[in-house]
Amino acid sequence: MHIVVPLAGPDFERADGRVKAEAEVDGAPLLRQTLDTRAWLRSDRASQCNLTFILRDSPVSRRFGEGPLNAWYPKARRVFLSGETQGAALSALAGVALTRSTSEPLCIDLADIQYVSTFEPRRLFADRPDVGAAALTFSSNKPAYSYLRTDETGDVVEAAEKRVISQNASAGTYFFASSTVYLSALAHNLANVDRVAYNGLFYVCPLFNGVLASGLRVVLERAENVRDIKFDAGGPI
Repeated sequence: MHIVVPLAGPDFERADGRVKAEAEVDGAPLLRQTLDTRAWLRSDRASQCNLTFILRDSPVSRRFGEGPLNAWYPKARRVFLSGETQGAALSALAGVALTRSTSEPLCIDLADIQYVSTFEPRRLFADRPDVGAAALTFSSNKPAYSYLRTDETGDVVEAAEKRVISQNASAGTYFFASSTVYLSALAHNLANVDRVAYNGLFYVCPLFNGVLASGLRVVLERAENVRDIKFDAGGPI
């Protein structure tokens, strides 16, 4: 499974010359507090070879990418973008382009929420060809998150950014059956900007609308012990 971690957002770099991923939480950097607890990464350290980080090509992010990030994940790939994109869904394309197989599952992990999960995405997609995507969710009603709405049978029917359309808040980790599914969903969203973009930006969660439009199903998996450590310091890190 190819794992892409977008770290190129406008709020990633801080005024003090550090980046959000370096902010300490319980004595460890935020990025390591989240990413190192992911079961699909922790169970197979070789999967670092399938890990790609997306950063901006700026002095601050270059220092972080070539220093701490390279030391933490030496086998991972790092891609530096020369400018800002129109959202994480587009930034992630730089990582999707490096996939070794267009049929392997794809994970887009924003890596800023800590949780516990035993979900096995590779098994899901192998066993369920009707499923195109999956999301880890928890219960919330705060508009800071993205949400997924289900019908009376439990099937996902809509995804929205910063709009509380259900109690199923996204934990910020998204799985797609393949990069082909991801690209098809992105193309759908680009053609429906008014309906799916938020403040003119393309976020990852609304891509599930494109997956649904293609006739594939989207399933939800519960994340346990959710801790949004971006706010542990009493405000956004």
